[in-house]
Amino acid sequence: MDLWLLDISRQAEDTLDLSVLNAEERRRAGAFVHGRDRIRYGVAHTALRRVLGACVGLAPEAIVLGRDTCPCCGGPHGRPVLTDPPFPVHFSLSHGGDVVMIGVASEAIGVDVEPVALRRAVGDLAAALHPAEQAELAALPAEDRPAGFTRVWTRKEAYLKGIGTGLGRDLAADYLGTTERAAPPAGWTVVDVPTLPGHAAACAVQGPAFTTRMRPPTTLQAAGSVSSLRRGRDEDTAGPLA
Repeated sequence: MDLWLLDISRQAEDTLDLSVLNAEERRRAGAFVHGRDRIRYGVAHTALRRVLGACVGLAPEAIVLGRDTCPCCGGPHGRPVLTDPPFPVHFSLSHGGDVVMIGVASEAIGVDVEPVALRRAVGDLAAALHPAEQAELAALPAEDRPAGFTRVWTRKEAYLKGIGTGLGRDLAADYLGTTERAAPPAGWTVVDVPTLPGHAAACAVQGPAFTTRMRPPTTLQAAGSVSSLRRGRDEDTAGPLA
């Protein structure tokens, strides 16, 4: 499994090159009211195309994306897929706060990154979690609950992306845990991923413990002056990162 994490906190909008995006992606990028949202979307989708193009030997602009069948309803809005890959490539994209995260693996994968939740939002959102997760959060000191909640939320959303349901699946159906080490559902490996302060990130991959390579974004030639959360050599990690 390969992960790319991009810090967009210093990305200037006038340095973005969106030429590899298709017409619909450029329309969506232009529809955002706030510049930071346009930057986040533009960097994320440009970088994704460059990663996938490098994986399958195509120009980034030649990548054609579609949707798998939704496991919840059978509709054409499941996990994003390459419509005609020369070999199986599974991928996932997330962007939140100042971080863009991309994961590519040989098996089904989901990634999620979020800024740490505001304290006032935790109470309402936590009520939707698994009962054991709610109990764990309630047992934490009040000042630690936002970080604990964001940790379990990123694990849960990464897993739900991996199985293809997204938030269409009941958030209380699966236990991922709020403690330091993730408690993965059967048949999956779920890990926390180091990221920028004030954020949390997680990755879920179908199958047993795996090797993770943290890729520097210089291999992407991504839009503008995007900097890495992990610098230098690729970092190989066997099993959970947490």
